[in-house]
Parts: sequence; C-alpha cells; structure tokens
Amino acid sequence: MTLAAFFILWKLIAVLMSSPVLPEPELVLLRFISELWTSAFWYHFLISLRRVCISIFIAWIIAFPIGAIAGYSNTMNRIVSPIVYMAYPIPKMVLLPVIVLLFGLGDVSKIVLITLILFFQVLVSTRDGVRLLNPRYYDSVISAGGGKKDIITNVVLPAALPHSFTAIRISIGTAISVLFFAESFATTTGLGYLIMDSWARADYVMIFVGIVAMSIMGLALYALVSFMEKKLCPWNFSNELTTVNDKEGIFEKTVSYSKMIKLSHTLFALPFALAGLILALRVKPVTPSMIFWIIIAMVGARSAAMGFNRIVDADIDAENPRTAIREIPKGKISKNEAIVFVIFSSILLIFSAAMLSYICFILSFPLLVVLFFYSYTKRFTWLAHIYLGFAIGLAPVAVWVAIVGWPDISIILLALALMTHIAGFDILYACQDYEFDLANNLFSIPVRFGIKKAFYISAILHILTVVFLVSLLWSAGFGIWYLIPVSLIALLYVLEHRIVKPDDITNIDIAFFHINSIISVLVFVAILTGYLTGK
Repeated sequence: MTLAAFFILWKLIAVLMSSPVLPEPELVLLRFISELWTSAFWYHFLISLRRVCISIFIAWIIAFPIGAIAGYSNTMNRIVSPIVYMAYPIPKMVLLPVIVLLFGLGDVSKIVLITLILFFQVLVSTRDGVRLLNPRYYDSVISAGGGKKDIITNVVLPAALPHSFTAIRISIGTAISVLFFAESFATTTGLGYLIMDSWARADYVMIFVGIVAMSIMGLALYALVSFMEKKLCPWNFSNELTTVNDKEGIFEKTVSYSKMIKLSHTLFALPFALAGLILALRVKPVTPSMIFWIIIAMVGARSAAMGFNRIVDADIDAENPRTAIREIPKGKISKNEAIVFVIFSSILLIFSAAMLSYICFILSFPLLVVLFFYSYTKRFTWLAHIYLGFAIGLAPVAVWVAIVGWPDISIILLALALMTHIAGFDILYACQDYEFDLANNLFSIPVRFGIKKAFYISAILHILTVVFLVSLLWSAGFGIWYLIPVSLIALLYVLEHRIVKPDDITNIDIAFFHINSIISVLVFVAILTGYLTGK
C-alpha cells in the first residue's frame, strides 16, 4: 500500500508540475522494464553492486573484530577511542580527490571511499553494543570455570554480532549515496555514471530508471542483511512474540494481505481483461499510460472487493473449518487493518479510473457498489454464483470503456464468457461447503438443487462459455486460427468435469487452481491469435 501511495503522490506531482524533468511514474516503469532486457543496464548495475558489496564486506571484516575487542577490553578501547574521535567526524567524501590520486580511477578508489565511511559506523556500533552488556554475563561464565576465551566466544561475539548487522543495515543507504557520488566522478561505469550521463543527455526518464535501480539495490541489500542476521543470530530473535499484530515483519504482513485477497487468483480474471484490451485495439490505439492505469485499476478493484468480502464473511469463515485458517479469523490481520486496506484499494481504483478518463472516474463508484454487494448475496439468493460471474465479468467491459467508450457486441460476448466461466467453477467450488451452508442457512446452487444438479448447471454454464467464445469468431472478425485455443479450452472443461464428480470432489483444487488458470490464459491467447490473424 505504501508503494501504491508513493506512485499516486508521484503521479499527482508530475501532473501538477507538467515538466519533462519529472516524468510520470508509468513512463519510468515501462522504460525500466525495457532496460531490464539490455546488457548495458545490467553491466552498470552489476558493477555498482560489486563495488558496494566488496566495500561492505571489507568494512565489516575489519571493523567487527576491532569493535568487539574494544568493547570488551578497556586497554583496546583506550587505543581505539582517540582514533575514532579524531577520524569519525571528518566527512570522508572530501577525501575523494586524494583517494583517486592514491589509488587511481578504477574500482579500488571507490571501494576505499565507501569502506572508510562504513568502517567507523560498524566499529562504533559494535563497540558500544558490547560495552552495554551487563557484567553479570561475564560473571556467569567465570563462575562456570570459563576464561577470557570463553567470555569472548560465548558472550562478547554473540552480543556484538547483532549490533554489527544493525550498523550495516543503517549504513546501506549511506553506502549507496556514496556510491553514486563516487561513480559520478571520473568514471564511465556504474549506475552513478548512468544517471549523470542521462542527465547530460537530458534523458530525464532514464535518470529516474537509474534512481529506481539504485533504490532496488539498496532494498535488496537491506533485505539480505536482515535475512543473514536472522540466520546467524537466532538468539537475538528467540524472545520475539508470535503475535502477528505486534511483531510480524513487513514481508510476512505483505504475504498475509496477499493471501487474504487471494492474489494468485488474479490469474482467473486478468487475462480476460487483457483480452478486452486486445479487442479494443481493433477500434482505437492504446498508449503505455493506458495499460499502466488499467492494470493498477484492476489491482485496486480486485483487492477492494476481496478485502471487503473477507470483512463481511469474517464470522462465517471463523465457523467454517475450511475457511477458519483465513487471515482475519486466524488473527493474522485485524478487521480494522482490513478496513484500512479496503479503503486504500478503493481509492487506488478511483484514482486510476480518474487517470483514464472522466467517465471512468464517475463509473468507478457504482462499480465498487456492484463489487461489494456480492459479499451479501449468499445470505438471500442461490444466484450468488451468477452474480459473482457478472461482477467479475465487468472487467473486460471496464477495459473497453476506458479505451473506446460505449461497448459493442464483441466485448459483451467476452464479458458473458467470463461470467459463465466464473459462475460455473464457483458452483463446483461451493460443493465443498454444502453441509456447512445447509446448516447455517446460507444460499447456493448446491444447497438449492443438490450437488448432482449443481454439476449439471455448472456444465451448462461452461458450454455457454465456449459458445460465447466461438461467437467472437464472427462478431470480432477473427481468423480461423482463433478456434484452436478455443478448442483446447473446450477440452479442458471436459477434463475438469471428469476429474471432479458429485460423489468425489477431492480433486476440486486441481480443477479450481490449475485447469481454470490455464483456461483463463488460453482465452487471452485465443483473442490475441484472432486479432493477429483476423481481418
């Protein structure tokens, strides 16, 4: 959410400034992705990464033992402290010209400069961490018959190591900053050079590509150091509480949110939305900016809808053995956190829609109402599956409206195909909860008609999906090659209804996650094939 908020703020400032000096975020993102496929980008990236990694390693391997011993030994501390007091306050970057004269223009001078800055930070943090140790730890080792060697190996080093890792994490931002400064001076390699070269050529988008690359490098190094600390210093984390509301890390929390909204299930609807984009290409050209905001709007809409569903169904999920492990019932995410997530996702959808067009902005509000209303349907109607298909089926229509405007018959047929596709397998999936829904007065087609008839209804809906897809051959003017992936889709439906039977639904996960994901991707492949081979 923080990343999305940052992108929105960036977009707003870029629009308000309307200056080439601050390009819009989607332009930077698309250029960054294209640069990932170039050898020149990776050449500069890997050189910068090598320089900063070597610097961190050298600084740590020298500063850590000195700092640990200085923290334990007063004699060593009396030697180290004056050096630290005199040298630490000196801004090391002013020494760059001298270092270049001594070590040349190559990697060595840059590594020396970064190492000098990191060395003192690791040294001071390590020394002070050891000096803060309670003397009773030393007394415990001595009372057990241990000597100085035992104190150092069992008390000093284990206490010093986490402090050194903390110093490295804090210093990574400084190291990246110094790296940029060093690479902008008398060199032709590295991300710093790439940024300054782009600045000289007035390639402002490329400047931000370099900035993003340096930011990713810093983030990756920070995460790596944190990972190493957890692996090498397990005693430093042994007293952490397991209550996720208070102690769960950013990564774990992100995973919890992605599980709450079933992020992997995006594969079911996103290919249909992208297929709608391909259909729109027949009528109107699509810009990279449109594609960017369409995808962001899709993410916002789906996240808001799924988050709202989890909030509304939290009590029901807690009672159902199959869903009791979900994030809210299990306590991984509180209801208040989920509400904030839904509000933010809704704002993301509305903002993205506004970036596409005024009509999209207006329609985003009733769209949210339609998406949220689904969460209440199973409380009063067995048509909940059809409504779910209808709500998700709006995805390709929304893409069409964003690009073209008023929908035509082709996009309506694609939306109907998505509606019947989703409704059909949702009926099969609901068979798992037949007994629970029946006992708790919840509505579904399996409860209303029985599991056996529910399978027949699901099969009919999937037959209609194939019919709607075949109809696109004529309505969209596709080539005959379009029917090959459509035929594969029909065969997969047959397979799905063969492996999942009314008296044996043990393979429902295979049908739900794997077969339906392949079908969704094949729909996109079919539309793309038809577009490329059509009239």
